[in-house]
Amino acid sequence: MPTSSPPDSSQPAVDDPYRRTKEHYVEPPRTLWQSLKHLGPGMILIGSVVGSGELIMTTKLGAETGFVLLWFVLFSCLIKVVVQGELARFTISSGETFLESFNRLPGPRLRRPSWLDVPWMLVVLVSSVVALGIYSAIDGPAPWQSRVIVGVTLGLWVIAALCFSCRIRLRQVTTSQQRQPTAEMADHDRPEGGEPSVSVEQKGAERPVINWVICIWLVTVLVMFINGGAILGAAGQALALAFPDVAMPKGTTGWAFVVAAVSAIILVTGSYRLLEGISVALVASFTFLTIFCTFLLQRTGYAITPEQLQAGLIFDLPGNIDSAVVMTGLAMYAGTGIGANEMMSYTYWCVEKGYARNAGQRQPDPEWAHRARGWIRVMYTDVYLTLIVYTVSTICFFFLGAAVLHAQGLNPEGAATVDVLGGIYTKTLGNWAATMFVVGAFFVLFSTVLSGVAGATRAMADGLCVMGIIDARDPKARFRLMRIFAVVALTTHAVTYSMFENPPLMLMISSLVAVVLYPIVGVGTIYFRYRGVDQRIAPGRVNSSLLWICGLFVIVVPPLVAIFSLALKNGWISLS
Repeated sequence: MPTSSPPDSSQPAVDDPYRRTKEHYVEPPRTLWQSLKHLGPGMILIGSVVGSGELIMTTKLGAETGFVLLWFVLFSCLIKVVVQGELARFTISSGETFLESFNRLPGPRLRRPSWLDVPWMLVVLVSSVVALGIYSAIDGPAPWQSRVIVGVTLGLWVIAALCFSCRIRLRQVTTSQQRQPTAEMADHDRPEGGEPSVSVEQKGAERPVINWVICIWLVTVLVMFINGGAILGAAGQALALAFPDVAMPKGTTGWAFVVAAVSAIILVTGSYRLLEGISVALVASFTFLTIFCTFLLQRTGYAITPEQLQAGLIFDLPGNIDSAVVMTGLAMYAGTGIGANEMMSYTYWCVEKGYARNAGQRQPDPEWAHRARGWIRVMYTDVYLTLIVYTVSTICFFFLGAAVLHAQGLNPEGAATVDVLGGIYTKTLGNWAATMFVVGAFFVLFSTVLSGVAGATRAMADGLCVMGIIDARDPKARFRLMRIFAVVALTTHAVTYSMFENPPLMLMISSLVAVVLYPIVGVGTIYFRYRGVDQRIAPGRVNSSLLWICGLFVIVVPPLVAIFSLALKNGWISLS
């Protein structure tokens, strides 16, 4: 049952960026200079990926394999941009949110069960975190122990669902009996204009229908808590290096909780403009530092040679390839460029920036199509500027890992991840650069924490609106839920990091989400190109062809890489 009521018309209206009307629209900018004033969503995306994919996993991949997978890093950056842009085009055309639109994809669907509500989700979250804690506390758990932990956890979910179902059913019966007219009361005895009594059972039948995408997304939310914990923990490691004389309980875990508290304050009290400003400042400063460090690398004994670049651009695999290296590659692919979750988040940032609402509600007149095409041009300018920034920074991180860490046989792992990464800068710039790296690393990791959680809160609010748990017409309920979920998510991130204290491992675990989400995003974007985008603003032949090519790669690459890793691990194939 919905947990919020429709907005009270007697109260002052709250600005709702997720609602557009035919009366409200803004003419798009005509020149490139004017368009630059409307950019920003892409910078938030860079802030959400540079800490996980670029700083940690891209550098780790370079440390493990050297330059041989440079082609794969470039492929990872370039292949997703067309899907990102066309998905945002559909958002501007339809005005729909990501999960709202993907809930319309063909496939299995069901009416939302009555127990699928916030209380049951809290049970799932708490039980999952406890199970993860028990698993991590066991030294080398046996297969039977893992099966017991999983079985008990799933059993708790089922028991909770049954309990909530029985409670709701009992309440429905009681309420129905209280509202049912007595036998003596005839229809003409009702107040004039009164409506017949509607039972709660009848109202329950109005629960919205959800499809397979929403169900899969709910499962991935649990795994992404591990991803957030990795970034939060890495930011805590940076603070531990910055303040070595400060005795913090639990070491880097204590610092992770400090980062979580500060992030919660900013997200609860801030807004889109504040988040955009923070992301731009932090990402720009650390990206410049990384590019500067890469140039200085050429003046050291770790200088990159043309032969190394040529070898990296040839399609080849490293000689030491195994399942661990393949999983590092998958985690890099999932975290570099624009990942599946970032594609989802980008649609929300485009809405809150105003691209969709500025076009106005879709109308048959040519003026609407002209405005929509104008804001699509602005969006694509934002997309391609983002592509340039994150591709350059990604390649720089890969170069530093391949040239410095690989040459020394170092691999960033565990609680020393950020410390090992800092060696890149001290080796190229000198010991004086250690402080600069710690400050820059914290900035970029902190930006990733903020951007990642902010995007996740918008997806969660969207999901609850789609499932009818909160009213999509009530912006107050939406933003209140986003603030609550930000605090819950950050707390969970800190707890999950305390169980592993190994950001690269946590990112590899969470990269398995890409195996599921990338195909969904790819298939959905291609589907809505023909079944959702207004044909007056549809992409041309070139963009449509690129969408098919890039979309198919987005669909098949993560599953193939995961299968390849599984085959290597189980000895189904062997490579010389």
